[in-house]
Amino acid sequence: MPDVVFDRIKQGKLAEVIAAQIRGEIRSGSLALGDRLPPERELIEQLGVSRATVREALMLLEADGFIQVRAGRHGGAYVTSPKLERLATILDVILAVEQTTTDQLLEARSLMEPLAVRLATARADESDFERIQGSIDRAAEHLDAPDIVAEESARFHVLVAESTHNGVISALTATTQQLIYSRAFTAFGTETAATLRAHQRILDAMRARDAEAAVRRMVRHVDAFRVVLDAPRSIELGSET
Repeated sequence: MPDVVFDRIKQGKLAEVIAAQIRGEIRSGSLALGDRLPPERELIEQLGVSRATVREALMLLEADGFIQVRAGRHGGAYVTSPKLERLATILDVILAVEQTTTDQLLEARSLMEPLAVRLATARADESDFERIQGSIDRAAEHLDAPDIVAEESARFHVLVAESTHNGVISALTATTQQLIYSRAFTAFGTETAATLRAHQRILDAMRARDAEAAVRRMVRHVDAFRVVLDAPRSIELGSET
């Protein structure tokens, strides 16, 4: 267990202040993934608060994905990494409150993904290319299963973003992609053969380190997806030479 001592809490809503302090230790690296927090009784003593307050703080951290509370002999609160699904859920609620439309999500995507594919074309290594190809191949093997094609169609864009080796771009793309996927699931399963052709051409341009071709094909593909939402069979998803 790491040697971390927490400050006594004097003001504010105690559970939230405690949770913020522990999150700060995680961000700073004083608490790393897999580390176990001090036992409950030590937290109570260090922080100078009640058991109920400590438990509420731990519940807040667990709900946000920063810790996992385990039972049993080796139980306790362990540091974990918040999942992107959690970020997407929170963002979806915020966007709903702000009355953000799917069109606005797609507009943001149309700006981000060409930038991502340009950077990925320069930075991707062979393992990145293999992961992207694997996603395309899996979709191609299941053209009669729209759910799988839809899943892999969304995953393709996440894998391209991960190939930038920029964690911010990866997280933003994965979150945006999940939100669009949840709102427009059926569109991911339409024009499947054309979608796979577009994905393959984008990947081919990336492998050739041809950033201009990769960007052009991604722009066409993303723009075509927006059309499909209104007229699912009106256009192929990014077919070009």
